[in-house]
Amino acid sequence: MALPRLLARALHRAAAVSAPAAPDFNSFVVRTNTCGELRSAHVGQKVTLYGWIQYQRQGLFLVLRDFQGLTQIIIPQDEAHSHVKKLLSNAPVESVVRVTGIVSPRPPGQENPKMPTGDIEVKAETAEILNFCKKLPFEIKDFIKKSEALRMQYRYLDLRSLQLQHNLRLRSRVVMRMREYLCNLHGFVDVETPTLFKRTPGGAKEFLVPSREAGKFYSLPQSPQQFKQLLMVGGLDRYFQVARCYRDEGSRPDRQPEFTQIDIEMSFVDQAGIQRLIEGLLQYSWPEERGSITTPFPSMTYEEALAEYGTDKPDTRFGMKIVDISDVLRLSDIQFVQNALSYPRGTIRAICIPQGMRYLKNKDLESLKESAKSQFNQEIMEIICRPDGSLKSLLTKFLGEKQQLELIQALNMQVDDVVLLAAGEHKQVVGGISWLAVALP
Repeated sequence: MALPRLLARALHRAAAVSAPAAPDFNSFVVRTNTCGELRSAHVGQKVTLYGWIQYQRQGLFLVLRDFQGLTQIIIPQDEAHSHVKKLLSNAPVESVVRVTGIVSPRPPGQENPKMPTGDIEVKAETAEILNFCKKLPFEIKDFIKKSEALRMQYRYLDLRSLQLQHNLRLRSRVVMRMREYLCNLHGFVDVETPTLFKRTPGGAKEFLVPSREAGKFYSLPQSPQQFKQLLMVGGLDRYFQVARCYRDEGSRPDRQPEFTQIDIEMSFVDQAGIQRLIEGLLQYSWPEERGSITTPFPSMTYEEALAEYGTDKPDTRFGMKIVDISDVLRLSDIQFVQNALSYPRGTIRAICIPQGMRYLKNKDLESLKESAKSQFNQEIMEIICRPDGSLKSLLTKFLGEKQQLELIQALNMQVDDVVLLAAGEHKQVVGGISWLAVALP
């Protein structure tokens, strides 16, 4: 009987060691608690808080803020604490203060359910202003609208906002989870590669850093590609880093001069292995409050993307796939259709715009057709699904009821949908209809 008991104790100790401990926000500092953690269980305790004054009202109380939340501080009104009252009543908003006092329950009916600390308040006994705040260019409150230029000019103030605090802490958690997944679970090595390197031809433009040697410069790497290849050659077959990349492309609106990427390199791997790695990495590091993500991720080949969406980076939210309707119209008596299919790679492609009649007027359709003609020398024809379910088009008089029904089914047409159709040699048709697929959303 003793052996199972000893085994159970050993397993319990191992679990306790491996279980991640809750972060201690009050280690190595002189506060006893943060402004967001006091609850009814702390009533009667003497605490020391540090934070910024969120607001102050009539010399009676103020709300203290730090990165974890808010706590209401009661300003003493008795003569014995007059210096504390004077200090806290005159302190400007956003001043940094230290307050020591006793945690007390709020009077009945004065609880604030919107605040996690809304059941308690701290009755101040001593206080110190660590830094008086001057007049600020804007208030540090989320409901106060500020221009982007003003926020960037005073970035150190904007960083106090709840949203930016959340963003920075979220990024920290996600990166830490990524490191856990790669290093602890899959044996990757985190290597910090050099920032100064020689110029590499091709790719994006690089920033140059002058050296003390006349006429010689370093380049900031646009990506750590060379270094990770050296690591693979050197036998370090699983590497990653949270890498800074620098690209001198200020003239391009979709680029920024520096950014961070998770850079990974592996030896002896195939495409499927890389896909599983990235799917697992994102699933493991995904924030819980954002819900879960499922794997494997939807995927398509390059050929499928071009054939169905006309681009190698399709936005699948819109649907609107390009459909090959060559077989549907192959037996029709339409001359231009037969001419198109007579080419060695002749094809007929169409794209259905859901509820297109509600958004596209005749002039819009004409403009699309003219653009396809001028840019790709491709004729475009429209088919409209009327409210009664019948089709309106120059083609319908050449199509029997069965062919029209097959066309509706192939394109999954509904009332008020608009179909744009192109016929001809494969490359020309795909170019024209692909342009429509990209331009329409």
